Amino acid sequence: MLLCMNTLSSFAQYEYLNEFEELYGDCIDDEESTIYGGTYPQKWPKDVRLPEFPGGGDVQFTRYVHANIEYPDVVDSVVPSRTPGEEDIVYRAKGIVYVQIVIDRCGRSTRQEVVQSVNEAYDNEALRIMQSLPVFRAGAANGERIKVALIVPVYFTRNRLKPEPQEMNYDDIDW
Repeated sequence: MLLCMNTLSSFAQYEYLNEFEELYGDCIDDEESTIYGGTYPQKWPKDVRLPEFPGGGDVQFTRYVHANIEYPDVVDSVVPSRTPGEEDIVYRAKGIVYVQIVIDRCGRSTRQEVVQSVNEAYDNEALRIMQSLPVFRAGAANGERIKVALIVPVYFTRNRLKPEPQEMNYDDIDW
């Protein structure tokens, strides 16, 4: 029963991701318009409301990225084992990939591009996460929805790679 309760609480934790899904109905933002922020040079209009990630902004956005990251096995360094028969310690590379996304007037993440790279595997993973974002509350200025570019850091922290599990050969065991 405890396992079931943990599963339900985990699911309930992410229900907020659909918060803005129906806000814009069947909205399609296919018209060219000014994009504010990011690497775009336009001056900000007055009374700007930035796009809002479902569930409470930056904190939930960071949690979403962290929960959805799948670390590619990019080796940074190997520390040889001092004990015979033990595996060497392998560390992943670390770094921050900066991705620019444009939140369109329908609240969707579009035009994802890496503006500062670490390596191809990490760049691709950061882009994958930015392409899977839920619908935001769109940015607005003077009562009109606007397109807003955001530059998002995706952190890849250095951690150990776990060695591949060794297959057990039961024929070699002296029963």
